[in-house]
Amino acid sequence: MEATLRPLCSRFLLPLPPPATRTISSILSPVRLPFLRWRMPTFVRCSSSPAPPEKAVARPSSELRRKAKGLTPDERLVALRKQFTRPDVAIDAYIIPSEDAHQSEFIAECFMRRAYISGFTGSAGTAVVTKDKAALWTDGRYFLQAENQLGPDWSLMRMGNPGVPTTAEWLNEILMPGCRIGIDPFLFSSDSAEELREVLLKKNLELIFIYNFNLVDEIWDELRPSPPIEPMRVHSIKYAGLDISSKMCSLRSRLAEARADAIVISKLDEVAWLLNLRGQDVPHSPVTYSYLLVENNSATLLVDNSKITEEVMVYLRNAGVTLKPYEAILTEVERLAEKGTRLWLDKSSVNAAVVDAFLSACNRYFEAYQNKQKKKSTNKASKNKGTTEASELLIDGPAAVYGASPISLEKAVKNNAELEGMRQAHLR
Repeated sequence: MEATLRPLCSRFLLPLPPPATRTISSILSPVRLPFLRWRMPTFVRCSSSPAPPEKAVARPSSELRRKAKGLTPDERLVALRKQFTRPDVAIDAYIIPSEDAHQSEFIAECFMRRAYISGFTGSAGTAVVTKDKAALWTDGRYFLQAENQLGPDWSLMRMGNPGVPTTAEWLNEILMPGCRIGIDPFLFSSDSAEELREVLLKKNLELIFIYNFNLVDEIWDELRPSPPIEPMRVHSIKYAGLDISSKMCSLRSRLAEARADAIVISKLDEVAWLLNLRGQDVPHSPVTYSYLLVENNSATLLVDNSKITEEVMVYLRNAGVTLKPYEAILTEVERLAEKGTRLWLDKSSVNAAVVDAFLSACNRYFEAYQNKQKKKSTNKASKNKGTTEASELLIDGPAAVYGASPISLEKAVKNNAELEGMRQAHLR
């Protein structure tokens, strides 16, 4: 019958589905032609007939490797909850966002902690694990994917749907007052951490910053993919349009206008644009994991030294940029506070760990100054009894200057070389 139907169907522009995708219904559905009668046969499925194959789902190779080795999704939750009872942790819930330390949506595989713990591999979402519950929040792009990938121990929270609480609201509902909520402060912007803390306080819940380790990394252990080590490269002035010195001069002018002495640049695309450098740490994104500190008379790039080629080393040295380890970011912002720096911070992109480290160092600076003044005042009062002197004076010292990153606006205004590059990219 098929051999007869194919030429007839093609004659009347009714092609059958290709053999690889044909189903029983597509093969056996009656075809209404004026000169052909065809009765639908009756089928009886035999008990020995093979079951239909499972639906194929494309998965990243990393997920397949984790499926073959290591903990199952259920075991990961059990292992994570065991971390809650550690004396140096002592929490009742843990929040795992999708972002890395630079608030990127698309990240290197070694930072896909939320995907590892939940099994959901979409680019956006937040997992929350308590001692007896686990829930994942994601937006409408990923509802179907999350339904397919989450296990039975997880609840899907469809963000944007009526009646769906936020992560903080949900925790307020299910936890008792006094419970402690842990986060990795490197993975939350300062703004988002403050907002989270304010909502949790309504139920007297405490937000805990766990600095020294990430709880998911602790259970991921040796199966965790290695951090990227691909080298950086110089982005030609032919495509950049402006050299690094011109961009630095413009940025320092903005710092002077804001009465700031330095700025922390955390977003990876802003570091790449300002320094005219490109990297390969994130798939399909030409960026390198790094921080940049720009002061009035110097600049420091904090990056894994193994990514710096000889060409890049010479290029940065000529531009007056020094290198320090990526992990030294907290030490560096504390150093800035100790020298009385007014530091520009974009709280929407700089992570809570960096902002908190700077503010804590500022507090130590002023406490040390006040103690010093009190000692001076006490010594002077002992020599001149009956006289008093103020122990606290108005002084210039370190301070945070909050504002949106000036680089985002500078980067948005394309020069002629960048405009031409965009045109050529669309032609390809």
